[in-house]
Amino acid sequence: MKPMTKLSHNENKNSKNIIIGISGGIAAYKIPLLVRLLTKQGHKVKIIITNAAKDLVGISALQTLSGNPVYTDIAGEYFDMGHIRLEEWADLFVLAPATANSIAKMAQGIADNLLSTTFLSLTCPKIVVPAMNTAMWENPATVANVKLLKERGIVVLPVGIGELACGQIGDGRMIEPSDIAEYLPLVSENKNLLGKLAGKRVLISSGPTSEKIDEVRSITNSSSGKMGAALARAAIFAGAQVTVVSGEAKEKLPEGLQKLIKVESALQMREAMLSELPNADIVIMAAAVSDFRVENVLEGKVSRENNEKLTLNLVKNPDIAKEIGEKKRAEQKLIVFSLETDGNIERATEKMKRKNADLCVLNTAENAIGREKSKITIINGCGSAVAFDEQEKIISAGKIIENCGDIL
Repeated sequence: MKPMTKLSHNENKNSKNIIIGISGGIAAYKIPLLVRLLTKQGHKVKIIITNAAKDLVGISALQTLSGNPVYTDIAGEYFDMGHIRLEEWADLFVLAPATANSIAKMAQGIADNLLSTTFLSLTCPKIVVPAMNTAMWENPATVANVKLLKERGIVVLPVGIGELACGQIGDGRMIEPSDIAEYLPLVSENKNLLGKLAGKRVLISSGPTSEKIDEVRSITNSSSGKMGAALARAAIFAGAQVTVVSGEAKEKLPEGLQKLIKVESALQMREAMLSELPNADIVIMAAAVSDFRVENVLEGKVSRENNEKLTLNLVKNPDIAKEIGEKKRAEQKLIVFSLETDGNIERATEKMKRKNADLCVLNTAENAIGREKSKITIINGCGSAVAFDEQEKIISAGKIIENCGDIL
C-alpha cells in the first residue's frame, strides 16, 4: 500500500497574511467558508472574534480551517498586546460580517475590544463587508459612518439584496464568501483603483448572445462571461454605478449592480445598450456578440426524422460597438475588445479607430475564453500599447477600469 500524502494548498506567489475580524452578525456562520477559500488560495489567515460572535460561529472550526489560534477578548496569551503583534503580521484586514455597531466603532475611533483596537492600530489595507437589516443599512447614521470610512481609504464592499435574517427582503445582506474573496486581489494589486470612478456611470455588455434556430435550439458561443463579471466588480470597487446588459452566462455577476438587464439575442442586446447609452459615462463592450443570426427562425421544434438536411440562411447582426461609437457624446468613452488568434495589434488598432472607441483591449482566444487568467494588451487612442503578463482576470479588469479613469 502506498503511503498517504498530505494535501497542500495551492501555491500562490501573491500569498497574503490576512486578518479576518468577525463581529456579532448572523452572517458570521458563513465565515468558515471564507477562511477555507482563502487558505486554499494559499493565503495565511488569523481571526479575531468578538464576544457577540462567539455564539454564531464555532471557534474550533475557525481554528481548524485557519491553522491558527483564534484571538478573543479573554485576557491571556492572545489578548495582551495582541493588536501590536497582529499589526506587524498583517498584509490585509477583512471585517466580515461588519454590523452597524462595528462600523460605527471603526468610523468613530472607538477601541473597546480586541477587534476595534486592532482595527485602529493596523496600517495595512482594510476591507469592510457590511451585514445588517435594511432599516439599519439605510439609517442616516450608518450612511454617514460608511461615507467616513470610504473617505479614509477603507474599502467598503457592497451589500447584497435578498432575504434577511429578520425575514424581510431588501438591502443589507452580506455578500457571499466567494464574492468577498474575488475582491481581495483588487485591494492588493490595484490600490490606485479605489474611488477612481466615484460618481461615474459604467455600462457593460457581458456574456454570449444566443440566436434561435427554432423554438428549442440556438446558435451561441463559448463565452463564459468571466471578463464581464470581473469588469463589473472592478468598476463597483472603483466607486461607479454599474449597469450590465448580459446574455446567458455561466459566471455569476457581483452584488451591488445598479441595474442588470438580461437578454438573449444580439438584437435584444443592441436595444438594451442603446437604451442605456444616454445615462453612461463609460461603455465597455465585453460581450461576445454573435456576428450572424438565422434569417428565418423555424416554427416549433424541427424533427430530424422529417429532415435529411437542414439549411440555415444566416444574416449579419448589427455592429453594436460601431453604432455606439457613432452615437456617443464627446465626453462619453467607449472601450472595445479585440479577440484575435494571433495577437495582431495593427488589426486591433484599426478596429478601435473604425468603431470610434477610446480604448481597445486586445486578447487572444487561447488566453481568454473560459479561463481564470488572461493576457491582455491595452491600446489607447494615440495608438500606444501596454502589454501585461498573464494574470487573473480580476486583475486585468482592474487595469482596464483604471485606464478608463485615466481617459475621462
